[in-house]
Amino acid sequence: MNNNTNNSTNNCNSNSDIQEDILKLLKNAEIPFSTSDLAAKLDKAWHTIDRACLMLQISGKIDGFKVGKMNLWRTKK
Repeated sequence: MNNNTNNSTNNCNSNSDIQEDILKLLKNAEIPFSTSDLAAKLDKAWHTIDRACLMLQISGKIDGFKVGKMNLWRTKK
């Protein structure tokens, strides 16, 4: 049972790390990044990056918008 608790704690830390990595990339970007671009640069799965970006958007740290079927992300101005 304790192993499951440790795994969920580790997942939370890794999600925070992913969110920090996303913020670093977006802060230095001149143009918005797509979810696919972020996933490729961070070598993570698309759905992992999409979820992290949605959490960052909910917390007010980034803006997200759609162009066609593509999700684009940028830091809040």
